[in-house]
Formats: sequence, C-alpha cells, structure tokens
Amino acid sequence: MAAWDSANERSIGFMSGAMEEAIVHRVQDTAETAAGAGNQVTAQHWWDQASTLYNITTPATIYQIFVQIWEWRMSLNKPPQGQLDHLLMLYNQLEAEGQMLPTLTRVMTLLAALPKDWQQLVTHQVLNQPAIANITWAVATATIGNHWDGLQAHKKHPQMKVNKLSAVQRKGPNQTLQQQTAPYQGSLSKAPQKKGKGKAHTRGA
Repeated sequence: MAAWDSANERSIGFMSGAMEEAIVHRVQDTAETAAGAGNQVTAQHWWDQASTLYNITTPATIYQIFVQIWEWRMSLNKPPQGQLDHLLMLYNQLEAEGQMLPTLTRVMTLLAALPKDWQQLVTHQVLNQPAIANITWAVATATIGNHWDGLQAHKKHPQMKVNKLSAVQRKGPNQTLQQQTAPYQGSLSKAPQKKGKGKAHTRGA
C-alpha cells in the first residue's frame, strides 16, 4: 500500500508540474470533489478532471503520450508497482484521447520493456495461458510482482540453496548406492571346505 501511495503522489506531481498554478488549484478542487469527502484523491481523479476542464485532442498530444509508452522501461532497482502504475496512467491518458490499445498489445509492450534478465521467465509464465483471452494486464502485473518478491527473498537468504546442498554433502553418499556400486566380494572369498567321506585309516600295529 505504501508503494501505491508513493506512486500515486509521484503521478500527481508529474501532472501538476506541467500546469500553471491557477490550473493546479482548480484541478485539485474538482478532483477532491470527484473523489468524495474523506476519500483519497488519486492520479486518475486528477487526470479525469484535467481532461474534462482543459482537454483539447491533437495529434501532437497523442504522439507525445505514445512516445512515453514506447520509451518506458522497467528498472531492476525499483519496486515494480509504482513503475507499472505510471505506465497504466499513460495508457489511461491515451484512452482519454480516444485511442485505446487492445489488452494484448498493452501486455506485449509491457513484456518487451522488462529487464532482459526477467524476460524469458516472466514472458513464459504470462503467455502460458489456456487462451489468448486469459493474457490480461492483471495476469502480467501479478507475475511481475511475484517475480520481484522472489528476487527480494533470495537476496535476504542468498545461502539457502547452498546450505541445503552442503547438508547433503555432509551426509555422505547414499548407503544403498554404496552397496550397489561396491565390488562384489562373493567370488573372491574362499569357499568353505567340504568334509568328504574318506576311508578310515587304521594304524598299523
């Protein structure tokens, strides 16, 4: 939740930084009204109100948004949620301009923008769905979040796998395996002497 709040504040900051002060106050007031008393004002509220009040669709505006989406890349060094929220906001801006990209196109664009070290595993998991309709934005972002969580857990316990392997090595080879691979000794041992029925020797007188 803290990561979402931080991303939301940054997104509002991006928008307000591009506005004149008088416009910022007006958008803020209408956004608070749209959110409702006691509710948090989100970047989506800001965008919706700014679009309603001042939106003028031009090819240049659409192009600028598209370029931001095209150039977006996920960083390895930051939690993904805030970055994903920013990308989703750009898609929402594009949609507000009347240009809605198909879900599959959004997901493919997202996967192509992942760090190279992530792409093979994350892409395989996202695309391994029973039908194309199941390849959704929610599936993609959840997979990315799970991958990030796994990496962080591994950083906290980097010796986990090594310790398990060491423990196996300390136990020594499997006893059954030793028995199976040990040279067969039966043929090398001396067979027991059979006592035959010999003729009784009599002592000479």
